Amino acid sequence: MAEGRFLDDYSRELIAIGEKAFRRVYVAPMLIVSGRADRKEPRGTAEDTAVDLPAQHALINRVFPLVKAMHTPMGPVVVGRLEGGDVDVVIPDASISKRHCAFATQRGAASVTDFGSRNGTAVNGTPVEASSAVNLAGGEKITIGGLEMKFETASGFAELIGSLSSDD
Repeated sequence: MAEGRFLDDYSRELIAIGEKAFRRVYVAPMLIVSGRADRKEPRGTAEDTAVDLPAQHALINRVFPLVKAMHTPMGPVVVGRLEGGDVDVVIPDASISKRHCAFATQRGAASVTDFGSRNGTAVNGTPVEASSAVNLAGGEKITIGGLEMKFETASGFAELIGSLSSDD
């Protein structure tokens, strides 16, 4: 399973191949790790919520494409901490459950569903109830476990990378 790449990697690629080709290559929504979520009362034991600071910093600005892994069954894209089973996107952080949540896309619309994970999922600060889907439009702040991320549609991601590339 491929690890997420960093925003800078995508920015360099956009410059190298051009915006039109970039948009043809990246057609899936993306999760971009922006930092650690502020949690007043972590759920679970201290062991479950322990933060490995070097590993956590290595995730900042990392981009995770929401695409199905080859070995998993059809359906929503499953996000979790451990590779294997039906997990499509692996985010190696102790606050994320083995099988944490799922993102579904259909006809341009997207949604996220939490699997009853220990540390939960939130959209723009509002917790996602277990087994309930929350619709997404792009640009939302998604909290998965103890990580804060930005959800971007394919189009929104291309615009974001384009703005980063023009800043150089």
